[in-house]
Amino acid sequence: MSVPPPEALTDPAFLAWGRRVCEDLWLGPGDPDPSGSSDDDLLVFLWQTFAGNGEAPSDRVAPLVQRRRIELAGHYMRHFVAEARRETGLAIEEAMSATPPDDLEPTGLTQVGNLAVQGVRRADIARDTAEAVQDYVMARHRTVWPVCPTHRLGHHPVLVDGTPQWECSAGGHRTPMLPAAG
Repeated sequence: MSVPPPEALTDPAFLAWGRRVCEDLWLGPGDPDPSGSSDDDLLVFLWQTFAGNGEAPSDRVAPLVQRRRIELAGHYMRHFVAEARRETGLAIEEAMSATPPDDLEPTGLTQVGNLAVQGVRRADIARDTAEAVQDYVMARHRTVWPVCPTHRLGHHPVLVDGTPQWECSAGGHRTPMLPAAG
């Protein structure tokens, strides 16, 4: 992924286009950060789309958003299914589907198990996918996963300062959801 020059992320034409795309595609909390932080992976994705396609209309950007969601959800689904298999010993299946963009779902529908993955940023997609795998394991195998080693109760996916984490339902403590980047 190429990193945009800092001045590109604060360009008024780019930001206006990004806001319009986010509004048109119902990306809601995915609005680009006007501070121009290169840590904002949605902003970087939008910049790369803008740099490669100019001010493409939203209907041309929608399949790119869906492709991003499918790729990231697939990556995280494989990670969480492998973790669940390792921790539970169950033969947990990978279950993912997608439908193309339409009037009701401008960026298409991406599902893991029975839950829609609606995030746009990596952290949101990781959290959504973790919840979907967790829900799938419970519905299909009647097994709580993941389990807090201290309290033996289920963890729940949360975002803390933009980082996906597992939170214990008893103690409110958290553990990393994903391995440290590096």
